[in-house]
Amino acid sequence: MPSRYLALGVAVCAAVLLAATVNAQPGDAEKPGSPPPDAPPKHVAQGRPSIGLVLSGGGARGGAHIGVLKALQELHVPVDLIAGTSIGAVVGGFYVSGMTVADMENLVDGLAWESAFLNVTPRRLKSFHRKRDDDLFLVDQKPGLNHGQFQLPIGFVQGQVFDTILSRETLRASRVDDFDLLAMPFRAVASDLASGEPVILRSGSLARALRASMSIPAALTPLEIDGRLLVDGGISMNMPVEVVQSMGAEIVIAVDISTPLLTRDTLVSVLDVTTQLTNLLTRTGSADQKRRLGPRDILLEPQFSEQLSSTSFAKMKDTIQAGYDAVMARRADFEKLALSPEAYDAYAASLNDPRMAELPKIDFIKLDNKSTIADSVIETRLDDIEIGAPLDVEKVERAMNRVYGLEYYQNVRYGLITEDDSTGLDVELDPRSWGPNYLQLGMEYSSAGDEDALFGLAVSYLRTATNELGGEWRATAIIGDEPALKLDRYQPFGRKALYFYAPSLDLESVIFNVYEDGHRVTEANVRSGEVDFAVGRELPSWGEYRFGVRVGGGKTELRVGDSTLLPEDHFQRGEFFGKFAIDTMDDVSFPRAGSLLTTEIRGSRDGALHADADFDQLLVEGAHAKTWGRHTVLTTLRYDATIGGVAPLDRLFRMGGFFDVSGLNRNQLSGQYAMRVGAAYYRRIGDLALFPAFAGVTFELGNVFQSRSDVSVHNSIFGGSFWAGVSTPVGPVYVGYGKTDQGDDAFYVFLGRIF
Repeated sequence: MPSRYLALGVAVCAAVLLAATVNAQPGDAEKPGSPPPDAPPKHVAQGRPSIGLVLSGGGARGGAHIGVLKALQELHVPVDLIAGTSIGAVVGGFYVSGMTVADMENLVDGLAWESAFLNVTPRRLKSFHRKRDDDLFLVDQKPGLNHGQFQLPIGFVQGQVFDTILSRETLRASRVDDFDLLAMPFRAVASDLASGEPVILRSGSLARALRASMSIPAALTPLEIDGRLLVDGGISMNMPVEVVQSMGAEIVIAVDISTPLLTRDTLVSVLDVTTQLTNLLTRTGSADQKRRLGPRDILLEPQFSEQLSSTSFAKMKDTIQAGYDAVMARRADFEKLALSPEAYDAYAASLNDPRMAELPKIDFIKLDNKSTIADSVIETRLDDIEIGAPLDVEKVERAMNRVYGLEYYQNVRYGLITEDDSTGLDVELDPRSWGPNYLQLGMEYSSAGDEDALFGLAVSYLRTATNELGGEWRATAIIGDEPALKLDRYQPFGRKALYFYAPSLDLESVIFNVYEDGHRVTEANVRSGEVDFAVGRELPSWGEYRFGVRVGGGKTELRVGDSTLLPEDHFQRGEFFGKFAIDTMDDVSFPRAGSLLTTEIRGSRDGALHADADFDQLLVEGAHAKTWGRHTVLTTLRYDATIGGVAPLDRLFRMGGFFDVSGLNRNQLSGQYAMRVGAAYYRRIGDLALFPAFAGVTFELGNVFQSRSDVSVHNSIFGGSFWAGVSTPVGPVYVGYGKTDQGDDAFYVFLGRIF
């Protein structure tokens, strides 16, 4: 679960920052201990003290803050000032931006926390070209390799989805840049990563302030504001009592939701020890703040179940009641602060309303592009945003996602700005700190028995942004049973960089098997080299079309068996081709939503391209995934046909293997035609050692055929399987058993994608 990764990120940084931050002093933004304002906030009626609310950090326990606000409203206890740290800043910031308690309850209940803390770019947001990385069996994580040195991201999670949520939920108050002018004066506390000092944020972008306040070091990327690299405020001031006192609060209600210290008996692992260091770090600072509370102040410490930790975000809704109960348990104390219904109504009416009555018309878009990529490339991805029309949040977020999916930036943010009475959209692009050159590794293993096992290791160097239009090249080397070397160049052209040309070189050696009656009788190595040159157009995030030519050749070397059953010793290829592809799949390991369609037509020509034979072929493959809760159905289709001439042996269509008529060995069948329809049902059954685990069944009907007249359901083979799989950092792992209606069966083990 992503929440567990966040816990690891917090633990990694805790020991490093402990010594530097326990004794840290507040930053210069607003000095604690300074005299209070000359006058209390304007909505504080004469004759009553101003009340400040302090909301501490505590991760997923932050739902308790919503419960506290709900109870205070019910008891008619006014809140005049709010200061918060981390999740406390987020809840407080949402509240002062105009969100109601009910709004926040609905948000917590409906938010998909797994996507909010995504570790990698959501696949559906990637550019179509970037999705093609998945055609190789490479690990998603790409450490940088720049100037001969390895580089890692400055945060385990880039937090793009969470940034989008913060921008969306604070949008109606985004024109307010002085936090004193929100519903009530507000402060968010962050920490300066360079010095360990607390930084009190009181102006600027509210969304950015909230993001900085909860940027857990090593887990979420830091945020730069006014030249300071800011991280979670919990490492320097987790419960900012002195901040709200310096704002003028005469009575403080402090809510402490920090995680209690582990006992001696529970300190049994390195993770326990590092978690304890984090707890000590935040609680030491909180203890100092608690000592600043006076006799009239109220300290609330909501009680949580032992199973609910600061990283249990999926259970955040359950913590709301804990905050509500903490207030009601001290109802008598709060009733002393309560107003009459009439006075409370007057208080509520006196609060600022920072919300815009309606979303503004967007007059212009301003790009803050710090990368080498041309603005025109970015502007293309923003085309859906209508200039001169009211802001459409859904379209803006979709546009931001398309820009982020280019994978040049670690964060893409937006906000509203005003220039000369015109309202614009300010788009801020932070280049990846570990780019633009990357190294990827991969591993693949497949087996349907001892005689059909393949193993491969891959290393790939990707150099992106070689020019302002986003040119790149990749070199991939594969060692193992089927070694290969692949060199690819991708160069967009045109102002919008949607058209491209793409030359490539592919050298490989693959194992060619011949089966008779289900048994392998001949095995050979087919060594080939191929040059491909294509020109096409990308349909930014969902598809592309391309046309080109490929030429090459190779030879067949017998390893064992009958050489007369093999393709010719030497062969020559020369083909024109056209290809159209759609890819909206959310995942290639265990897809749960989206579609995939690839259609290619190729024509081999003897005279023009010196191929061995003239023939034409059509290849169509499609899949569609639909999910209900934990249940997914994936339907698949494959139809390949030699529509003109006769294809030589090295260009026959091959079929057989797991999910490709399960029960057969890999590529057991070959012919001039191939047809298969299939369906898979699988269910997410939980997690295995932190990684999502699935189990399911498949059914396929298909075969290869030597002539068009043979293609029929009657001549097809029915196969099926049951299987289990786990999505791991090195790729998906599957184990399964398949069987056909003709008696063939096989056990399968795979590391690497099979869908």
